[in-house]
Amino acid sequence: MATKIFITSAKGGAGATTFAIGLGDALAREGQRTLIVDGDSSCADGLFLCGLQGMNVYTLADAKSGACRVKQAILKHPKSENLYILPTLGCDDKAFCEEAVKTVEGLFDYVLCDSAARGACGEAIVVTEPYPSSVKGADDKLARLTDCGMSKKSVVVNKINGGLVFDGEVMTPQETAAILRCDLMGVIPEDLGMPLGKLKPRTKKAYAMCAAKLMSKGDKVFAVMRPYMGLKGAIKRRLRRAL
Repeated sequence: MATKIFITSAKGGAGATTFAIGLGDALAREGQRTLIVDGDSSCADGLFLCGLQGMNVYTLADAKSGACRVKQAILKHPKSENLYILPTLGCDDKAFCEEAVKTVEGLFDYVLCDSAARGACGEAIVVTEPYPSSVKGADDKLARLTDCGMSKKSVVVNKINGGLVFDGEVMTPQETAAILRCDLMGVIPEDLGMPLGKLKPRTKKAYAMCAAKLMSKGDKVFAVMRPYMGLKGAIKRRLRRAL
């Protein structure tokens, strides 16, 4: 039976979709058959970020109408042996989405539900940015998940700049997790190439560490401040301030 994880954020732009895709890719690289359920029923943002826009034949809306089976709406990523995506484009029926996940979960090791099928999932990951407004929203989201009966929850601090942390302009990921009273699942560094699918090596490493922690093969998170330490780090911090 698959491990089903509900991935969400308190506000748009925090990076829940990019995190779901990055984590899914990392799990797939570890040999785990991974399904990403793209919860964007209006724009199919997950398909776009995966580089699969226009490649799907069916969506979950077609499965609901009876035009295909749920399994037929799943698209295999052509560049990954173990990564799959289920677009919900055109389908706003939350109950049907949950039933669809239950129908196909036996085919996978992990099912990552990007803001979809919460009721079918046994745990949740809340993605937040390192800024006060986003952290406050994440706190509210965690409380709502608790009210819905979700007992296993963790947080990921996304788009974090080590220079800002080093200068004390934003909290460390560990401080953020402590404020939220939640396990820190991962730390993803700021990477402006993410929307284009061109991840930096350090970002891929951060996702790999998240996958390892999820599979109980490690307990570390990405050390976002390390590049800003030492002599080279001091120069990098000075250049960042100048720019």
